[in-house]
Amino acid sequence: MKKNPLLLTFLLLFLLIDPGLTSSQDSLKVGALVPFTGRLGDSGRECARGLLDAGKWINQHGGIFGKKLEIVLIDDSAQPAEFVAAFRKLNEGDQILLLYLYSAETGLALMPHINLHRIPTLTSSFTPLLADTTKTPYLFSITPTPLDLSKIAMKFISESPDIKMRKPKIVFISFPEPPGKDFLEDAKSYAKTLGLEVGPDILSSGISSLRSNSSALAPLKSYHPDFAYLNMTSKEASALLKEVRGMDLKTRWIGSMRAFDENLSALNGVLGVQPIAPFGEEVPGMSDIKEAHQRWHPFDSHTLSYVEGWVTAKVMAEALGRSLPEQGFSRERVKMAFESFKNFIVGGLLPPLTFTARDHRPSTESRIFIVKDGKLIRHTGFISIGR
Repeated sequence: MKKNPLLLTFLLLFLLIDPGLTSSQDSLKVGALVPFTGRLGDSGRECARGLLDAGKWINQHGGIFGKKLEIVLIDDSAQPAEFVAAFRKLNEGDQILLLYLYSAETGLALMPHINLHRIPTLTSSFTPLLADTTKTPYLFSITPTPLDLSKIAMKFISESPDIKMRKPKIVFISFPEPPGKDFLEDAKSYAKTLGLEVGPDILSSGISSLRSNSSALAPLKSYHPDFAYLNMTSKEASALLKEVRGMDLKTRWIGSMRAFDENLSALNGVLGVQPIAPFGEEVPGMSDIKEAHQRWHPFDSHTLSYVEGWVTAKVMAEALGRSLPEQGFSRERVKMAFESFKNFIVGGLLPPLTFTARDHRPSTESRIFIVKDGKLIRHTGFISIGR
C-alpha cells in the first residue's frame, strides 16, 4: 500500500500537539500567565513568587510521582497579541498539561483557544461569563466567583448582630466594563431579597475618578449608604478610602477579594470578603509556607497574594497526581481529576474545594476579614450561600 507523505506529516504534528495524548517527559509542565505590571501587577508579582516557591517545595519533597513540576511563568502584559503568542508558546512549544491565568480579562480573551486545544485551565476567579461549563468545559477556579463572593458579603451584612438599622442601605462601587461589573445586577437582586436597600451604582474608570470632589462619588454624599461594596483592586480601594476621609460619611466599607489585602492595612475597620488565608495566619496549611519562608527568604515580607500563588500550585499538583499517572499524564485526565475533587481540604488556605462535571466553581463560601491594628484579622468563620 502506498503511503501518503503529507498524511504522515499531519499525523506526526497531531501526535505532537494533541491534548488528549500522554506525556512521558521527566518534568510535568504547567503554564502560568500572570501580570507583573498594570492594575494587577502588585498582587500578580506576589502571586508569581508564591507559585514558584510552592513548585520548588513540591519538587524538594518528591515531586509528583517522581516527576518534577515545571512552572513556565510568563508575564501577562494584557496586550492581546502578546498573551495569544504566549499561549501558543505554552501550548505548542512547551506542551503544557495545565494552564493558570491570573486575569479574568485574559481568560475571557483566551477562551476560544482553551476550548479548541482542550487545556485544563485554572483561574484565580472567574466571572459569571466564564462559569457556564457547557461553554467553558476546561475552566476551573480556586476561589468563588465574584458574584458568589458579593452574595456572601450581602448575607454577612443582613445577618450581622451589630446591624441595628431596619433596612441597611448599600451601594456598589465598581468599574464600568466587564468583567468589572458583569455580576452587579445579580448581586443587587440578591441584596434586595435579603431586605437591603440598594442605592445607585458608582462606576469608576480608575484612580483619577476616585476624588472626593468628582461626580463619580456624588452618590456617596447624597445617598449616605450604610455600606459600600468595593469591586476594584486593593490599590484603588486604598486610594478611594483615603480620599473619602473628609466627606463625613458613616459608611462601612467591605471589599471584594481583589479589593481587600495588605494595601488596606492602615485603614482600621475596613471589611473584606476574602477566601484566601493571609500570610502567617494560624491554619495548618501555613506551616509549609512558613518553613519555606524561613529557609529561603526569612527577611522578605509576603502578602495574601503570595499565599494565593502557593495554594494554586498545590491544587495543580493535586490534580496532576490524581490523573492516573501510571497510564501517563494527559490533559483530558487532568480535567477529569479536577472533577474528582470533593471537599478537598488545603489546610485552611482556601475553603474546601469541590468540582463536578456540571459545576466548576470550587465553593460558595468565604470568611469575612477586618483590618485591625495594621493586620488582616479573621472576623467570621466560613459563610456559605449554597450552590
